[in-house]
Amino acid sequence: KLIDVYAAVLPSLEFKPSVHVSYGEKVLSIKDGLPKMKDFPKEMGGSGELLPE
Repeated sequence: KLIDVYAAVLPSLEFKPSVHVSYGEKVLSIKDGLPKMKDFPKEMGGSGELLPE
């Protein structure tokens, strides 16, 4: 089960992103060196497909 929580509401959380999900529907391109997934990882019911940065 995936629950999306806005990181800003957890001030004590040290937020370190590791991947972008749903990048196939992006509005903005982000060039940060992190993997870009078309939808979600296979383990979460997605295709697991990576997109180019």
